Amino acid sequence: MLPDTIKTRGLHAFVRFAPRAPLDKQHKQQFLMRASEGFDWRRQEFAEQAWTLMSPQTDGDARSLIKLSVFPDTVSFEDQFPTGSLEMFFDNLRLALDGFASVFDPKVMLASGILVRLTAQSEAADARVYLGQQCLHLDERLKALERPVHAVGLKLLLPPLPGKDQPNWQAEIKIESLVEDIRQLFVEVDARWGNPAPWEPKTVVERVKTAHEFATKQVVAFLQQLARDEGPPR
Repeated sequence: MLPDTIKTRGLHAFVRFAPRAPLDKQHKQQFLMRASEGFDWRRQEFAEQAWTLMSPQTDGDARSLIKLSVFPDTVSFEDQFPTGSLEMFFDNLRLALDGFASVFDPKVMLASGILVRLTAQSEAADARVYLGQQCLHLDERLKALERPVHAVGLKLLLPPLPGKDQPNWQAEIKIESLVEDIRQLFVEVDARWGNPAPWEPKTVVERVKTAHEFATKQVVAFLQQLARDEGPPR
């Protein structure tokens, strides 16, 4: 793949917290007021167990959307097809989590997750050829399916590792040809932390940085190594 063509397709952070948030009328107006500081929420949905604020972004892709969701035990913030920089996402994430915390006063982060989605152009004109033949060396093996292959991909699950200076988080990795544009590769890293920690938005931001760096460096390096590998002996 071509690293200089990497684009962020989506960023999503969520935190499971305690104690539970009371989603009642008493907190609704206060939450809406604090959550609106720094954001222009154009759509609002208040269900019994889920509050969602959304802001479609007119400057980018038609699917560009910033979204803040609150459930009794989880808060999530996502930027789909971002129009701003990674640093802007960090600032918005801190702002959203601080506004949430000022209303519901969470004490503990029980778990957290970061989802990073990227696209990049493959070195071949067809990402299915690049991934299926150059990286995975499937070649003629696909003929056994007796059908055309519209997309090619692989999935890896990396467990957390014990010990100091070891990654204490799980990573689920998906690498696929992009169905909507066969020249592009799609990379997704779903990172999960399961160890409880004190509530601290800075920790969540650092985890976004960790997951994004892993996606753009280690996963990209892994894919490039696959493309250089000559494959198993025949």
